[in-house]
Amino acid sequence: MEKVRYEEMLPHEIVRRRKRVPAAFVPLGGLEWHGEHLAVGNDALKADKLCEIAAAKSGGFAFPPLWYGEPRGWGLMETNHDADGMIKKKMGFRKKDFLPDALGAPEEQRESYQALLLHVLKQMRTLRFRAICLLAGHYPLARLAEEPVATFNKSFSDAKAFAGTEVHYVPPSKRRIEAGGDHAAKWETSYLMALRPECVDMTVYLERDEEPLTGVGGEDPRKAATREVGERGVEIITQGMVKKARELLRRAKS
Repeated sequence: MEKVRYEEMLPHEIVRRRKRVPAAFVPLGGLEWHGEHLAVGNDALKADKLCEIAAAKSGGFAFPPLWYGEPRGWGLMETNHDADGMIKKKMGFRKKDFLPDALGAPEEQRESYQALLLHVLKQMRTLRFRAICLLAGHYPLARLAEEPVATFNKSFSDAKAFAGTEVHYVPPSKRRIEAGGDHAAKWETSYLMALRPECVDMTVYLERDEEPLTGVGGEDPRKAATREVGERGVEIITQGMVKKARELLRRAKS
């Protein structure tokens, strides 16, 4: 198969492919609790494979995930969605390590990450990409990306960017029906079953069918998640990513 991952390509391979389709797909994620059944890197693992598939379909490039730098004091299960402390208990974490004194002020963390995203977009342009699709596997990152994307698009006419979660790349008529979003529930579990099955283990719930799930938001994955649901969703999402990249290429001025 032809290479699509930028970091694995030789210079002549990059130049040849970029002449045809100067589109970059950049996954954004992090490390966060996703139930007991999914890898903690779910968000970036999911986005990484979706970008790879979209790159293969479009003729563009998949870039390495941006794993680090996101705010850890905001929009994080361990910080904002662990009122009973069960996530920290299961992971062996200390509550004090997730307070502002340890992480820095939430606003400072947001501003730092937004500056990093703007730098990434500018870097993609220096690599001669004219369409840049950021895929936020961790959903709060899509909101954080709005300002850097707007600043970038206003600053440059020869390259255009877009940022969204996987759901933002899905046609509205198919959202929540054939491809939706949640946290470690039906959709995310199904996607990872299709994309990285070795990072999913539903057997952790054997004989625990009715036990409340910790840190899972959405339809119970024990009952609703399947690889087939994930494969169908992946197809719809990546079709939307290809469509968005082509739209950005049309908007970018040579």
